[in-house]
Amino acid sequence: MAKSYYNIIEVLVNICAVSDNRIKVLLKRKKNEPYKGYWMLPGDILSNDQTLEACAENIVVNSINFPNMFLMQSQVFSGLDRDSEERIIACSFTSLTVKEFVHTSEMEWFDISELPKLAYDHESIIKVNIDDLKKKVIKNDDNILFKLFPNDFTLSELQSFFENIIGKSLDRRNFRKKLLTENIVVETGEKINTAGRPSKLYIFNKGGNINE
Repeated sequence: MAKSYYNIIEVLVNICAVSDNRIKVLLKRKKNEPYKGYWMLPGDILSNDQTLEACAENIVVNSINFPNMFLMQSQVFSGLDRDSEERIIACSFTSLTVKEFVHTSEMEWFDISELPKLAYDHESIIKVNIDDLKKKVIKNDDNILFKLFPNDFTLSELQSFFENIIGKSLDRRNFRKKLLTENIVVETGEKINTAGRPSKLYIFNKGGNINE
């Protein structure tokens, strides 16, 4: 039997943001069968005149209408049962944005720990991409913390975010000591009222690493 080498390549993008100190992912609802009414990652089929990166960038712009977002390639998914009708290979990317930039009636943000019913193998794709993202966050690879927290924050907000990332509580005193003594964060000089008292606001000092 002659071998067939025809494959379709799709590009899927995990568009992520931090909201309420948790990572959330942007999903769109599928309008037709199969999996009508289920949710899925924004994606598109790679055309012959596109690079993977260009296709991913177009998906981000069409999804959130905001160009020049941070974009990183994750993994390729080539399971033979990904689609029941065609042979489709998926190349996944992760993009980071600020939730407030997104205005669309066809998409919604979901906490990564509370995902809805997902079409195809998108649940496992999201899990793999989020695991990769968490590893980068812990080490601040590619200065990723500055992209997730482009604006000021309190140390309590940052600690809550990291506790959600690693799945366990952190000692408040040790966490803050590390941030301040190693100049990972710097004060902005501003304060915000939280829990009835003012809290200092901080921004990241580029070059700092946070390890679990």
